[in-house]
Amino acid sequence: MRHGELPVYDRTDQAIRLIEEERRRIARDLHDGPAQDITNVSMRLEIIQRMLKTNPELAEAELARLNRRVVGIVNSIRRLIYDLRPVAIDEVGLIKAVTELCRRAQEEWPVSIELTVAPDVHDDFAPAKQVALYRLVQEVFQNIRKHAEASSIRMSLTRSGPELHIDIADDGKGFDPAAIPAGRYGIAGMQERTAYLGGQLRITSAPQRGSRFLFTIPVYGER
Repeated sequence: MRHGELPVYDRTDQAIRLIEEERRRIARDLHDGPAQDITNVSMRLEIIQRMLKTNPELAEAELARLNRRVVGIVNSIRRLIYDLRPVAIDEVGLIKAVTELCRRAQEEWPVSIELTVAPDVHDDFAPAKQVALYRLVQEVFQNIRKHAEASSIRMSLTRSGPELHIDIADDGKGFDPAAIPAGRYGIAGMQERTAYLGGQLRITSAPQRGSRFLFTIPVYGER
């Protein structure tokens, strides 16, 4: 067990731990992103304040650059807020939510995404599970963005009986699934979330060979 990690004795404990892990991830994102950026803006403002007396023209140029930086910070905060409640999944469904996630990813970072949804795949199962599956896809995308250096992603949603298959593959630098570096707990979180849903996660990857995440989750036939 990692330091600071909550112990798990039953499914309730596991659900609580998953929630706490999500909160910690959000806290890390806030600390490493907007919080540090705002601190930097505060320091730049102090410098500009001194420059106003000695070099007003340069100070004005710095203010223009700083304004663009503030706009970027606001956009980062908006993305974090969107990630907390991306779309009303219980209203639009998992498929539209994932489609929107792919669209936003292509706009925000240099990657092309091919999404395929089989004709027999429908999001007529429990909304809570749809949110959980969306979070899994979101976690894979975050992992790819932070570590893979990929230029393209192929994603498919297919069905086999009561099971939904979510297959996500990238052409990035890959990794050894048996040797995850210390401090990178995203994959462990994916495995725990998948197990909590009664499903399986199979990861295929190797250095310089890209990565593939295949989720198999029983979701159909519940109603």
